[in-house]
Amino acid sequence: MTAEPTLIVDTPAPGVLHLIFNRPEVHNAYDMPTFSAFAEQLDRAATDPEIRAIVIGARGGRAFSAGFDIHEMAGFDADTMRRAFESRDPVFGRVAAHPLPIIAAIDGICFGAGALLALACDIRIATPAFRFKVTAVGYGGANATWSLPRAVGAARAKAILMTGQVVEAAEAERIGLVNEIVAASDLDARAIALAATIAANPPQGVAGIKSLVDGSLTRSPIDGWRAEYDWMIATMTDAPGGGETFGKFLSEHDDHKR
Repeated sequence: MTAEPTLIVDTPAPGVLHLIFNRPEVHNAYDMPTFSAFAEQLDRAATDPEIRAIVIGARGGRAFSAGFDIHEMAGFDADTMRRAFESRDPVFGRVAAHPLPIIAAIDGICFGAGALLALACDIRIATPAFRFKVTAVGYGGANATWSLPRAVGAARAKAILMTGQVVEAAEAERIGLVNEIVAASDLDARAIALAATIAANPPQGVAGIKSLVDGSLTRSPIDGWRAEYDWMIATMTDAPGGGETFGKFLSEHDDHKR
């Protein structure tokens, strides 16, 4: 009998890539081969015109991920630890900067590297079992300093990171750490449906929204407007006229009025 892969790759809806971590026996901790396979799928999706949105999930119902595999890392010497960091940590930046929208579907524990991966995603949907913790402060490190403030604000992020506190589901939704809380039985369906809705829109606009919203966080309002204006002007090169662009919309709108 062939064992299931530790990263399951699925396409459950048109335009949607579903990447599922499958190491439930270790709370979906990321070992080097699994995380490398995940990074390869991200790179593949970035150049695949058939993929327009990504959902990241996990098997088992107890943990999205407990972080990097400490049993594997216990065998690393100092040089290997540094090389592992240099190999793995840039993946979080690649998730954040990925041209496609990425949704995290989170059930249960979301600790350490699991928290970092979830924070790098554009949208987070969780279950009532959600428990979030950035563990770096406990061993003298600093993680999520660039991503958590974007979700919850600087002061709240400092408190969470400096204390190493666990954030439960209700608080996570209240402070904007997750977009919504759904029943565990509905998690995958909700995340996939949201991804499919996004994937049904023209990819140029979706990519523009992701890039412009992310960039707006470090721009003044006028610079944010200018970036959007310049992007819109650039997309108008060889663009169709108003009749072609809005004709379908007007037709559907008129049909609804009848």
